[in-house]
Amino acid sequence: MYVQNLRVGLERQGVRCHEVRCPAMLRWLPQRYLNLLFVACEQLIMPVLGLAHDRTIYPHNSVSVLHAVFGKPAMVVHDFSRNWRRGTKLSARYIRATQCVHARLGRDVIYISPTAERFARRARLFPRSRAFIFPNTFFRFVGALRPQPITRGENVLLCTGWGKNKDLPGALELYRSSGLCERRSLLILGIPGHQEAVDAFCARYPLLAPRITVLPKLEDAEVGDAYQSAAWVWVHSRAEGYGRSIAEAKLCGCRIVASDIAPFREQRDSTVFLYSGLDRFLKAWSLCEAAEPGNVPREPAEHALLQQEITRFLHANRLWRFR
Repeated sequence: MYVQNLRVGLERQGVRCHEVRCPAMLRWLPQRYLNLLFVACEQLIMPVLGLAHDRTIYPHNSVSVLHAVFGKPAMVVHDFSRNWRRGTKLSARYIRATQCVHARLGRDVIYISPTAERFARRARLFPRSRAFIFPNTFFRFVGALRPQPITRGENVLLCTGWGKNKDLPGALELYRSSGLCERRSLLILGIPGHQEAVDAFCARYPLLAPRITVLPKLEDAEVGDAYQSAAWVWVHSRAEGYGRSIAEAKLCGCRIVASDIAPFREQRDSTVFLYSGLDRFLKAWSLCEAAEPGNVPREPAEHALLQQEITRFLHANRLWRFR
């Protein structure tokens, strides 16, 4: 999703792009084999393909060591969750190793948010690299939204995932203990096929089971419908590189209740209510309920930031002949 939207943003700035993707016929392979193919492609094939292009952007936290040594690639860093895990997981070691080479050679680094850039600067992770910010953007999502009047329903839409950072069990417990369960039913977006935490919660509190619905995998237009029909949107998380659901909800004119973490604070406005802990959550959703629905889509600031940063990247790399 990030890469597809970045490509649209680059092309709108006059850059000719070639996006390398996994062939559809290989996507049925088990994840461990896909990971091996990804590493082989990134380390060996991408440097060769890069010979036919002026710059290569590696968009998934890692980079070809060969390309970093003999070329000038740019690497997109989404977050630093793998940098601090000193365990034996090969994926974390792989990311740390490639980032170390990239940093020592001072190659360009692209962050997805100002928060990520500030963290890297304070931690001196890429002290010799030029830094750019290519944020998450929403060109494809906006294009998929159905032009229809916004009609708010009675349900709260919880945007989550199955990773530990999403803390879905914690969100469900807040739903119960805050009394929100007595006022609103809950629709859960983002966990198709991974609803074990929801099943465990409903087993403990069977009376709440009819009030909780896990949505299936949705297309962008259907996701937009879910936002636009919700009373308000809830985004709960312990840690994020960015808060995509908040920006999507703004594009659909929603009021939003979200965890008080740094990436979410960057997106705060009069329609975003932040919390940490039960008391502040109760206050946040109460304020959200009392606020005017608004229903006015808000264009994300990320689109203007991406345009500005692409211009700076083109200047720095002397690529203006593409415009």
